[in-house]
Amino acid sequence: MNAKCFSLNPFIAIILATVLSSSAYADAKAPVNVDENSKVPLRILTRPGANLYSDNTGSSVKKSNLPTFSSYFVYTRPTGEQLGAGGGWYEVGSDDKGTVQGWIKGDDLFEWKQTMCLTYTHPDGRSPVLMFEDDEYLKTLVEMNKDTRTPSVDNLYASIEKASASKEALAQDFPVISMEPKMAVDNKANFTLMPILDHKVIEFEGREARLLDIVAVSSTESDRKSSDLRTNTDYLNAATDTSANHAKNLEDLKIDVVWCIDTTRSMGPYIQRVKQLTSDISKNISSDNELTSRVMFGAWAYRDSAEIQGLEYVTKNFTPELMKIDDFSKALEEVKETTVDSVTYDEDVFSGLNDAVEKTKWRDNSIRIVILVGDAPGHQAGHKWNVTKFDAATFRQVADQKKVNIYTLHIAPPKAKKYNKIAQRQFRPLSLNPGNISEMYWNINATDLKNFETQSARLTESILSFAKNAVSEFKAISDNSTSQIGGAAEPSTSSSGGGEMAALEDGDEDLTQSANAVPAKKPDAPTDEAIKQSVHAALVTWLGANANVEPPRDIEAWVVDKDLKESTRQSLDVNLLMTKTQLDSITTLLQSVLEAGETNQVSGEDFFTSLQAASAVAARDPDKLANAQSIGSSGLVPDFLNNLPYKSRLMEMNNELWESFGPDEQNAFLTSIESKINAYKAIHDDSSLWIPLNEGDDASDYVAAVSLELLP
Repeated sequence: MNAKCFSLNPFIAIILATVLSSSAYADAKAPVNVDENSKVPLRILTRPGANLYSDNTGSSVKKSNLPTFSSYFVYTRPTGEQLGAGGGWYEVGSDDKGTVQGWIKGDDLFEWKQTMCLTYTHPDGRSPVLMFEDDEYLKTLVEMNKDTRTPSVDNLYASIEKASASKEALAQDFPVISMEPKMAVDNKANFTLMPILDHKVIEFEGREARLLDIVAVSSTESDRKSSDLRTNTDYLNAATDTSANHAKNLEDLKIDVVWCIDTTRSMGPYIQRVKQLTSDISKNISSDNELTSRVMFGAWAYRDSAEIQGLEYVTKNFTPELMKIDDFSKALEEVKETTVDSVTYDEDVFSGLNDAVEKTKWRDNSIRIVILVGDAPGHQAGHKWNVTKFDAATFRQVADQKKVNIYTLHIAPPKAKKYNKIAQRQFRPLSLNPGNISEMYWNINATDLKNFETQSARLTESILSFAKNAVSEFKAISDNSTSQIGGAAEPSTSSSGGGEMAALEDGDEDLTQSANAVPAKKPDAPTDEAIKQSVHAALVTWLGANANVEPPRDIEAWVVDKDLKESTRQSLDVNLLMTKTQLDSITTLLQSVLEAGETNQVSGEDFFTSLQAASAVAARDPDKLANAQSIGSSGLVPDFLNNLPYKSRLMEMNNELWESFGPDEQNAFLTSIESKINAYKAIHDDSSLWIPLNEGDDASDYVAAVSLELLP
């Protein structure tokens, strides 16, 4: 028989290749799950000195001395007594797709059942995190009364300082293994993973706190030296170094200031005052070439929906490139209020902020500041004219990721009390920048133009003072770090018209507070000291990034997530490492909940009936959902969200709880859900947030650290 040559149709070839590939993947070995009730693959982290073997006899080493705390998926796990004793052998792979690498001894690894990790909060205003070898020692400290605990903790810090100053090693039985550096750690630029192996919820001076068993994992294999203070004097000295010692580097400081201004019809007088302020600044500093090069300015304006005829724009950038003060003052002449009234009182504040944060051409290695000026709240996340779908709490997280500090000047018309309260509940949390002891929020009576001038000048003069005298200003605040900073400035006593203008006649109508509400009675303006402390905190971050501060690595220790000397201060934030697939699964869940809530509000069906009909849920087991006591027990929640150390309002949601909400509370809940969906999209699309846990990881296995505050 003659051989016959032929070629496949390209389309058929693609289909065949896909089928064969899918078949091969289906036949691949599956990883072990965390437990029999979970579908979450189990991971391990290697201990120092671990080897990878060809089989479970240990006769052939494939790779010796694995990088400490390397992450692997588990394909075979010991059982019975071997598992309980921590021995036996683990078959491991580099991914969860069947890529088996070899075997590791049980004594040479930790099981990592939940991909939780920690990041440090801003170091201003708190003590560095101490890392203890023994959880009982730490627990004993936490359970002491404050008068007893504070000197005990002070003695630990004093011993560390003394050892660093004398260049002598700490005793081997010293209870603290390592310490967070005093300088700020840039988690993005100098990533060190701090996985949580175990956690215990405890009470700390009447507040809930967590004891956490963690390991610190370096992002690089070079110079893999443990940060044990008792053996590593180089790290001991580095950890006790302070930002004040590096203040001279502030001579190279750059500050970018971007005004984000409401340009709707009522804002004309305030726009003129901002123009006058910048003109005055220009006259005062234009001859100082060093200062005018150090501080650059920009301006974004925002209005409302493009559906409103005559408003011209939702947002507009008046400075495509940041400008020196003289050029900026001229550019501001083009900023004018609209002559067209808005349809509603609230405006698209979040689109203005989002563009100012995301689209400004910030200079490399600059302090980034946005000054928000507006007299109306932003549309809620669920409103059709809130283009970004953000709420205040979620957008604050976005600004933190972009290292942008926000200062808010809220112009409050006396007759718009209802909307002023809504604006406060947005503008206040937006202005709580990392390391700040109070919100950078100004509540200014709309009839008091002189006070607006005064407060705007105070803020800009403080920024310019730091820019001009950065070294001395920074040292002065650092030397006085134990003094009381904050409080209220003396409020102004001066007294003072369908759309924004008409709404000024609405009177005293109140609004049910949302989940993001803040106490009504708070300072109307920060003090001069608080403004300086806020800028100081930004400089602490800048100095830490420029000094390339290295956090502890290659250690296992116990920590508490609160400041040991002041339990009201959070020292550590808990994050969950998620792949894009996992992030998408949460998004799908929230979209289903949002759809169900909106359907329920229209149809009057019970919440779970509406949820069962949601498009992404319809194919699930209807009986399990119908019999569920809450969303947490419905089978809809991804397994990796179970048993996390946080309380979830969503997990507790059931028919009774939903029906107990009034319309405003239901809307606030759905608004929060929609805002989180949009935050997940922002994380998904930001390539800088996605990192490999191990060298050579496929892009689909990259993870991002998502704050527990952003979880549903």
